[in-house]
Amino acid sequence: MPESSTIVAFIGAVVVLSVTPGPDMALLVTRGISQGRKAACLTALGFALAGVVQLPLLALGAAAVIQSSPLALDAIRYVGAAYLLWRGVHLIRNASGVSMNAPGRRPATALWALRDGVIASLTNPKGMIFLLAFLPQFIDPAEGPVGLQLFLLGLLMKSTALIVESGIAIAAARVGSLVARAPETVIWLERVSGVVLIGLGLRLAAMERLGR
Repeated sequence: MPESSTIVAFIGAVVVLSVTPGPDMALLVTRGISQGRKAACLTALGFALAGVVQLPLLALGAAAVIQSSPLALDAIRYVGAAYLLWRGVHLIRNASGVSMNAPGRRPATALWALRDGVIASLTNPKGMIFLLAFLPQFIDPAEGPVGLQLFLLGLLMKSTALIVESGIAIAAARVGSLVARAPETVIWLERVSGVVLIGLGLRLAAMERLGR
């Protein structure tokens, strides 16, 4: 592994990147405000669990193969966009015209929240390409196998990001608890969450191929 000073610099960079506004942050904050701490923290955990797929691929060099294949990138992008659009419409339809105490109204389940985080992270091609571009800056070939260093740094990155994003999720949930006293406000927040998901899906679908 790199020297301790490099690790400290790496963690600092990850913290800064974790609080930078972006699609994941938008999803996390709206989920916390509209659906509470548990749903938001599980979404953040989903972002981290995506590393179970991303990090081995990165260590094996598959990210470079994906980056060089426009067809593979497009397939990943469109699948992710379709899922986000579907989830957004689902949220809006469930919130529309339903009172807070109505039997048919169900909060987001733990599985849905976790799944949203995993899929949002996995189907954003820029996430994998970002890992490929960011992590090698902290690699020292003299310290051991490059693939192993990439994997360990990626694990550290995901763990650090999870801690930071969980804090953001909790803060967003506290804001949500203040406005949740007005039932109609919660319904509108769920609609906003749906709109955010639809916006992320459209953004992902309209994204130009990387590398152009």
